[in-house]
Amino acid sequence: MTGVRVLAGTRKGAFILTSDGGRDRWEVSGPHFAGWEVYHVKGSPADPDRLYASQCSGWSGQVIQRSDDGGATWAPAGNQFAYDGTPGTHQWYDGTPHPWEFERVWHLEPSLDDPDTVWAGVEDAGLFRSRDGGQSWQELPALRGHKSGPSWQPGAGGMCLHTILLDASAPGRMFAAISAAGVPASMSARHCVAVCAASAGSSSNSVKVGAGPGGRWPIRFTLASWAFALMSRFANSTTCGVER
Repeated sequence: MTGVRVLAGTRKGAFILTSDGGRDRWEVSGPHFAGWEVYHVKGSPADPDRLYASQCSGWSGQVIQRSDDGGATWAPAGNQFAYDGTPGTHQWYDGTPHPWEFERVWHLEPSLDDPDTVWAGVEDAGLFRSRDGGQSWQELPALRGHKSGPSWQPGAGGMCLHTILLDASAPGRMFAAISAAGVPASMSARHCVAVCAASAGSSSNSVKVGAGPGGRWPIRFTLASWAFALMSRFANSTTCGVER
């Protein structure tokens, strides 16, 4: 019977829950990083022992943690997230220009086939990538730098890129969800060139998006390769960081 592992990020630390396929009884490991808010914990599909976690506090700020033994031990990884070039501005809650400022990492998405490659979705909404196991991070600036970026506004929880999805059926295709700018998608995770017309100024947040029934993705592409399309905003709800 196949085992099950749940990685849960909470306001009081991270927890690792394991069970057999019956899911009648669970073993709970944690809290890891007790007293810290953990925005996301994610394991690598290429190496289940490789875990990444984003922890944050109002006193100590943002810290990326990495485990190479399934969460038995952890070590801090790189934590420098610098926007590419001159960041510019987006709209603030009252509609006035506000500078792009890094606050925290909301989502970590490891590569499907390389445990050392991982993407990070951050607040203020930006997409970053590491190719050395989280030791260094580089922004993929086309998303934030799209012509609609200056009109993006934060939702109630901040202007965060809170979801990244990689399509296993189409290598290079990536989806992201931004509160409250919409759901852009890329047909090439390598180039990440945005052609989105985000629903900026919307009062609703994007939901935690996922694949549809049978693995179908809820978006229609009409653009050339390595372009972005935009899905109109979903229902007014968000979800927290629990991953299977």
